[in-house]
Amino acid sequence: MNPLRSWKTGLCLFGIVLAATLSGALIGHGIARRHFDARNNPENWNKRVSREFDRLVQPTPEQDVRIQAHLDRALRELQSIRLDTIARSTNVIGRLIAEVEKELTPGQRQAFEALKPKPADLTLDVLNVESKPGRKP
Repeated sequence: MNPLRSWKTGLCLFGIVLAATLSGALIGHGIARRHFDARNNPENWNKRVSREFDRLVQPTPEQDVRIQAHLDRALRELQSIRLDTIARSTNVIGRLIAEVEKELTPGQRQAFEALKPKPADLTLDVLNVESKPGRKP
């Protein structure tokens, strides 16, 4: 067999394997990202818990209404805790950045800029929560 031809065949096969690997990785990442986003959405949590509870416990229609009210109240409380935690975490990160910047030389500050989170990275929509009414994200 011609060595040039076998080299080209090997290169083509390598290209096919590389393309399949990259496309599989991209598709897998997209599926995992959607799954992660859906799991972190509090409303999906409420629906999932309600479905599982109904399946296992099988409450009466009267109980179902009362239990759903408890779940809705807990969900609102969890969302409030989540918003508070996000705000407090953002404040801690901001203070840390300010304190570290005071210790750095001007040259180090330029390098540190690459590590600092951008304001767009700290918005609530990245975390799948909605801001409280009257509050700017």
